[in-house]
Amino acid sequence: MYYRYTLRRRLIIIFLILISIFFLFTIITTKENYSFPLKIIDRTIILIRTSSRCQSRLDYLHQSWLSSNLAKQSNIYLLTDKIRNYSNLNLFKNIIETNCTETHNIFDLCCKTSHEFELFYNLTERNLNLDWMCRFDDDQYVNLNNLYKFLSRIDSSKPYYIGRTSINKRLKIPKHNRTYTFATYGAGVCFSRILLEKLRSYVNKTILPINCIKRHSPDDVYIGYLIEFVLNISLTSLKKLFHSHLEKLDISFRSFNIDYLQNAITFGFAWDRYKLSWLPIIHQLIELINKGELNSAKLLWAFLQNYEKEHPENLKNQSDQSCLVRHIKQKQ
Repeated sequence: MYYRYTLRRRLIIIFLILISIFFLFTIITTKENYSFPLKIIDRTIILIRTSSRCQSRLDYLHQSWLSSNLAKQSNIYLLTDKIRNYSNLNLFKNIIETNCTETHNIFDLCCKTSHEFELFYNLTERNLNLDWMCRFDDDQYVNLNNLYKFLSRIDSSKPYYIGRTSINKRLKIPKHNRTYTFATYGAGVCFSRILLEKLRSYVNKTILPINCIKRHSPDDVYIGYLIEFVLNISLTSLKKLFHSHLEKLDISFRSFNIDYLQNAITFGFAWDRYKLSWLPIIHQLIELINKGELNSAKLLWAFLQNYEKEHPENLKNQSDQSCLVRHIKQKQ
């Protein structure tokens, strides 16, 4: 009787062990055959455009949304016309020197833009997994977490042109019934890979600046023309998520509520509204929101909103010192 019980118990144990081994083998095999999707952060290229005479602005980026940890900058690229003696350039892992002149005229803007596209195309030759290119200026705050969350919900296999319009009316083209609009570069713009492939023959360094001149269009306007008019692909305009320095004062930061800060992807800063030195403060406010400390965030936001209302003199007779001071020093 005891022998039969022991034998039965041993058989049950052996049976359970065999089942466990079978399931373990199945899980391992499945894992080996399953291709895990890359994170959106690894599939997105972030470009930041600056100028040699405005590189002091970069300090504010490192004090706010841009990590100084080089390991976290693998897919972040700084593009500048020339590399000058800016002390903190070593805080950037990837720096591209375009050798375009530093003026703000049409040819030079489109020269810089052509280098942005060229960089993406060069990178895709080494990395076939890139799906997005997002480009920003050096006077913007970018909430990277919100950007990646947003892009992860979109089908990158479709042609997407994402940003914010800066004008309320569409632009007309002489002798054509069609119109077009464009995403202002001042708010940041994202392009899907499939759209970038369609744009490739139009945006190389040889022809893009010349064609911008022919159409009398700065870079962002001409890119809108190419995408909406030539390629017939519509802009996805997201005015609640992308914000630029061109927004009017009465609908800008002072009227935003805490939800705007929590959900927005970009903010633009202009000398006539909020100085770039406010960028780290805005970042701390967003960090409070992310930590769930909403009461503290609301108190800080109320203070920021009231500050300029109580100091209207800050809005008069000012200029963008982050660029001009450096420019003056170079002339002396």
